[in-house]
Parts: sequence; structure tokens; C-alpha cells
Amino acid sequence: MYELNGEEFFCPMEVTLHILNDKWKLFIVYTLLSGPKRFKEICETFPKITQKTISVKLKELEASQMIIRTVYAQVPPKVEYALSQTGEKIEPIVKSMYEFGLFYIEKYGCDKK
Repeated sequence: MYELNGEEFFCPMEVTLHILNDKWKLFIVYTLLSGPKRFKEICETFPKITQKTISVKLKELEASQMIIRTVYAQVPPKVEYALSQTGEKIEPIVKSMYEFGLFYIEKYGCDKK
């Protein structure tokens, strides 16, 4: 058994699922694989996600040490989000999920719009 922040987990996979517990976090991580992004860039990448949801998920990812939020002292304020070293470890998994999605689309005939 494992304990993390007062919570008990029976398997390391459970820890991973706890950190990335919804699809929006995975979309944000996927977006940041290509490099640091500003909030607006993340919002534009996935228009189905509300700005409020993105804001909440970014805070959760930051609290989990998956991303780094950098605030630049300038006017107007500039904030960038990037994967942390810990967050970069998830890259092969996220890329595999992307590849599986492509495979599934091709195999079962999903239409690209």
C-alpha cells in the first residue's frame, strides 16, 4: 500500500489515475507537450472546455507537480504554463493514447470533419 498526501493507494496505477483523473487534464497535458503555452492558447486548442474548467484543471495539475506556472513581471502580465520534469514523464503514455485514437479511427471508420 502507498500513502500520498494522507490518501491510501493500493497500486501505483491508482496514483496515476488519481493525478490525471479526468479527460480535460489529459488534454491540457497533451497541449503542453509541444512547449509552454499561455492560458488563451490552451483555451483555443480545445474550445469544448470552458475557461473556468481550464483554470481549475491547471491549478490541480500545478498542485500535483505536473505543470509549472511562470509569471513574468511585465505589463500587461504574462503567465505561461509548461510541463514540469514530473509532467514530462507522462509524455510516452499521452502519445500512445493519441496513436491508439488514430488506430481506432482508421479501423472503425470514424469521419474526420
